[in-house]
Amino acid sequence: MESTVSELPTTAWRPAKGGPISTRIVCDDESRVGEARRAAEAIARSCGLDEHARGTLAIVVTEAATNLARHARGGVILLRDTSSIGVTGVELLAVDAGPGMQDLERFFADGYSTGGTAGAGLGAMRRQSDELDVYSLPGKGTVVLSRIFASDGNARPPHLLDVGVVCLPLDGETACGDGWCVRQDGDHATVLLVDGLGHGPNAADAADTAISVFRSIDARTPKEIIALLHEALRATRGAAVAVAEVRRSSDGVTVDFCGVGNTVTALIGPAGPRSLPSMNGTAGLSVRGLQPFTQPWRPGECLVMHTDGLTTRWRLDGYPRIREHDPAVIAAVLHRDASRGRDDATVLVFGLREAVA
Repeated sequence: MESTVSELPTTAWRPAKGGPISTRIVCDDESRVGEARRAAEAIARSCGLDEHARGTLAIVVTEAATNLARHARGGVILLRDTSSIGVTGVELLAVDAGPGMQDLERFFADGYSTGGTAGAGLGAMRRQSDELDVYSLPGKGTVVLSRIFASDGNARPPHLLDVGVVCLPLDGETACGDGWCVRQDGDHATVLLVDGLGHGPNAADAADTAISVFRSIDARTPKEIIALLHEALRATRGAAVAVAEVRRSSDGVTVDFCGVGNTVTALIGPAGPRSLPSMNGTAGLSVRGLQPFTQPWRPGECLVMHTDGLTTRWRLDGYPRIREHDPAVIAAVLHRDASRGRDDATVLVFGLREAVA
């Protein structure tokens, strides 16, 4: 999918078929603050955010980007629309590999600010944001999440899953060969992760084809969906595809899974990871066998899915209490620390929302 903000160094979003691709702005200099603000404005207008909310977003982006430019190492702003959670708005992730913060409350205090910015540090961001979360680990860096929603107060629908995602193309590419899509209806959700073979426009075409077919399919099992995707992708270069179906019932929450190709899916909890393995092969080219798997989703776990743009050597237990944070924060930490840097890279993280009585 080609960028809708041509001046940006990476693609902006995938509005028509799958979930949004993140817009990435490297904030290594204060001249990038304006670039971040313009990118946020473009996404906000495209998703229909009202003028008042766009003004609030501009304050938050200015504060976050300025903080990164002045105090962080390798800091980036990641922006996307919040359509995946069913609300009109924009999500900002400020991600750095700096020294981290020992005392978060000091940074939230009124009057603590980076000089010359529009607000008062994290305190201003907290007041302006509809949702805010911060995770900082000394020696590792910091992730700040802010979401700004439309001023009409449209509430989140009663979905089963909270969704966190970072989806980025290879540096220098204007098309992303990774794609994703989430369908939620009450206590049922189905997730697609797709990684077109290679990278660039042809890989993006494969990802778009898979997402289009996925969106058109009525209720099917993950194995049936993968089989349909395999046939549809024969006209493309092929892709790794993974489908997870999550259901809540009186007996608990279960995850049914089927995948083919080089992606990773696992439930991560206090007792460690429980893998849901994909079969060898490439959808659209060669699939020798499809094997579905089912796991219970236990309390305290999150579901992680990612493409091979990330290594498999990460472990969440190296990040104290991170599972208590928003899935978007977890996704940003994993992307920052586990990305290979030589391919498109997507990580999806899901948390269970409380059951609606």
